[in-house]
Amino acid sequence: MMRIGDQKSVSATGSARGGRGAASTGGARFTLDAGATAAKIESQAPISILGGLEALIAIKSEDNTREKRRRSVRRGQSMLDVLDELKISLLAGRLPPDLQARLGATLREGWPSGDPQLDGIIDSIELRAEVELAKLKQAQKRER
Repeated sequence: MMRIGDQKSVSATGSARGGRGAASTGGARFTLDAGATAAKIESQAPISILGGLEALIAIKSEDNTREKRRRSVRRGQSMLDVLDELKISLLAGRLPPDLQARLGATLREGWPSGDPQLDGIIDSIELRAEVELAKLKQAQKRER
């Protein structure tokens, strides 16, 4: 703890005579209680460091959750795009050779988002894609 006491003003020039000085004449004094200050700082430092680490972990966790959700949305959109392309191709009567492989690839890259509602929607899209993929495989077997 720092203590600054000012009983009298300190002159700009002073003489250092034995025993007489600012402290002995009642001038300004400056004392530092190093033990109390160090103990106070040491007792607060771990708490503030832990608080900072907890905040960083919370931010990182939030970023991971957002990224997982974003990836799941992109994956769902990708599967829907491939399913739309499949529908259009079947209506046109010509099926691109790589369409089955792309549909299978979108099914294999699945990760849960952590959002139960979004995961349910993605599961429904996956089910539709798996059914269409099975239909394509059956049609290929019949053609052979």
